[in-house]
Amino acid sequence: MTEAPKPQSEQDKEARQFIETLEKTGQLVDVDEHQDTSRLPAKVTHVRYPDGTVKRIRFTGPGYQ
Repeated sequence: MTEAPKPQSEQDKEARQFIETLEKTGQLVDVDEHQDTSRLPAKVTHVRYPDGTVKRIRFTGPGYQ
């Protein structure tokens, strides 16, 4: 059984909540295009570029420390 696609507004709300959680926990930081993200603290898992693009740069959790 497959799930029906969620309406765009619900997807947008979930995405905003996810980004807010990353910001609150220190897992998301703003960077510029030329910044060396490998030098960021280990707890940073996502970066946001000036154009608003968010990218995952590493995984954390059991087995990823």
